[in-house]
Amino acid sequence: MKLSNQEKRELDKFTKFLALKCTQIIVQSRLGDKISTLCRAQTTGTDWFNLNISDLPEVLAETKRVLNGEIISSNVPLCVEISLRTTEGDHMVLENWCLGMLPEQCDPTTRIVHTIYNRMGTLLKSLVSITRAVPAYKLSRRQGPDSFVICYRIFLGEPMVRCLGEDFNQVKIGQICTPIGTLNLSVSYRTKMTISPTQTGRQNSIMLKSDHFNAKLSPKSRKHKQNEDKIQSLGNTMKTGAFADMQKKKIESLFIVPNTPFSGLFKDPSKGPDRPQEDNMADRENNENESPERNGNSAIDNNPPTKLNSLTMVSTNDDFIMVDLKTPFASTNEKSELGKFYREWQAAPPLQTFVEELSPLDELDVTKQLETFESDLNEFDTVVQSLCRSAIN
Repeated sequence: MKLSNQEKRELDKFTKFLALKCTQIIVQSRLGDKISTLCRAQTTGTDWFNLNISDLPEVLAETKRVLNGEIISSNVPLCVEISLRTTEGDHMVLENWCLGMLPEQCDPTTRIVHTIYNRMGTLLKSLVSITRAVPAYKLSRRQGPDSFVICYRIFLGEPMVRCLGEDFNQVKIGQICTPIGTLNLSVSYRTKMTISPTQTGRQNSIMLKSDHFNAKLSPKSRKHKQNEDKIQSLGNTMKTGAFADMQKKKIESLFIVPNTPFSGLFKDPSKGPDRPQEDNMADRENNENESPERNGNSAIDNNPPTKLNSLTMVSTNDDFIMVDLKTPFASTNEKSELGKFYREWQAAPPLQTFVEELSPLDELDVTKQLETFESDLNEFDTVVQSLCRSAIN
């Protein structure tokens, strides 16, 4: 079935706007921002394929410049290349979107106005979903001026899939059969997100002579004898130098400060001084002097008697005596002295209650007490009656 001129113009117009909307959807999905549009009940002439997609002027102008009034065919498909560019200048191609036509597959019985137009709208909706499902969408959401940016390129020709690296994937989004051919929309994207290092600049090599570092040709005066150092182990004993004393250095007993036994502070004055403590100290000194040296080659002679043996622990039998504290720069007034204040409170005066003793006759004079209570009986009755009246009221 041959198409009329009117149908041919309508098909070309639908194909043109399909290409314009495809580039808008692909580029806007890589801007790094979430896009949300509201549904409109009343459509206008600019709302193609029943989709509310606002056009970016820059992308629209670039697509029209690339198409240049031509129709998409199998020889020159429309491609959108998405790439990544880092701040260091590295470049990596992420995706290749391709919209082409296969003339050998056609359906002459398809009605242009209704069927093709609705199928193109469904294809664009599928494209919106696919652009958010490939790995490049997550990268575009993390782009920034300090790390990397996402770039796009629109051109006519075969997609350059060799730039996608090894093991790239190719997905067929959909196809639309028309009386003149089949529109095919597909995407090829990278799976390995690694930038291969590229060799930039010239490799300058230094020309060296074959005998430049020959040891035999160097002057003898500049040669250094390399003697292997002996390995020292931590377990080896320290060697004694020449003219050194092989014996262990004796410690002057005069510099030893005797330890005061703590138990001497709590001695009973009635008992005599604790002599076994002195005997133990003397025995311990003798044992130390008689023990041989472990690390030396000869034994150490016994220490001569020194003044340490004459030192004894003298304990006084007197009790602790309280001495008045005379603080420097303190007042001489006795009332302000802390010691007197403490002694006054330590020996408090007795209470007067215990000083005044009552005679036994005063304690046993019960008759006088009863007479006093009987004389005051009227007053007691008056108080009781007043309390009863107040309780009734």
